[in-house]
Amino acid sequence: AFFDTAHSILLGKHPFKDFWITTGPLVDYLQALFFKIFGIKWFSYVIHASFFNLIITISSFIFFIRNKLNIFLSFFYSLSISILCYPVMGTPFAYHHAFILSIISLFIFVVAIKYKSNLAWFSLPIIMVLSFLSMQTPSAYINLVILFYSLLFFLDIKNMILLKYFFLGSFVILSSLILYFILNEIPITNFIQQYILFPISIGSNRIISSEEALLLY
Repeated sequence: AFFDTAHSILLGKHPFKDFWITTGPLVDYLQALFFKIFGIKWFSYVIHASFFNLIITISSFIFFIRNKLNIFLSFFYSLSISILCYPVMGTPFAYHHAFILSIISLFIFVVAIKYKSNLAWFSLPIIMVLSFLSMQTPSAYINLVILFYSLLFFLDIKNMILLKYFFLGSFVILSSLILYFILNEIPITNFIQQYILFPISIGSNRIISSEEALLLY
């Protein structure tokens, strides 16, 4: 998975324009980066997955400690997460990237609510979009939950400073995404068709147990 697409990126090609993808482009670009640094070999796959496993492990430990959990229990739970998270796949997989970033989004959301952190509110939309750019599910569902409860939070406390930081983070990541489309001459319609409409069509066919779901995939 992601070998051909990551190698194509190294050759100057881009998803949505030069080749069709239905899973998130973030994994492809990251794998291309690991290929660039460590070479096109199996080790680059393993170190990529290990890196994300390290991210969720450290993030979990920091989150547990930040919420006053005993340091030994924090270490034990984080170690358990590291064993059960990416090792079940071993190499980069879009669902795992989206799952990890979605969990981190939830961590940041809790910190943002509990401590009213400007940095947390700023970084929250950035991680949410990155999780969606890894894979549509489960990130889309988790993002909707976060957005719903964020709306309730802001309606309740009416803190314009925190809201400003949330919109600032949203502006930064969405502007970066639009700039990516412009610089690489990628029509946004390609992104919508390949990454949103086509996967939805597959999902709808699966729900009704249509044979077209298998043919399209």
